[in-house]
Amino acid sequence: MQLDSEQKRILKAVWPAALVYIFGYPILLWIFGKVISWQDFLLYLGVSLGIALLMGVFYVLGAKIPKKDE
Repeated sequence: MQLDSEQKRILKAVWPAALVYIFGYPILLWIFGKVISWQDFLLYLGVSLGIALLMGVFYVLGAKIPKKDE
């Protein structure tokens, strides 16, 4: 799939926020005592990774501008 300039710009904007969410969410839960074990930590890490990837796909697909047929 070829990405246009708008989709590339969105990926550049979403990438740092996704990284902060993926690692920040489980770490904040650990700091506030919500995570009891490493298994919980890795579970939250995996879930946040899945959510970040899903949102990135939605952002990129939503930014696709249809081309006019000539």
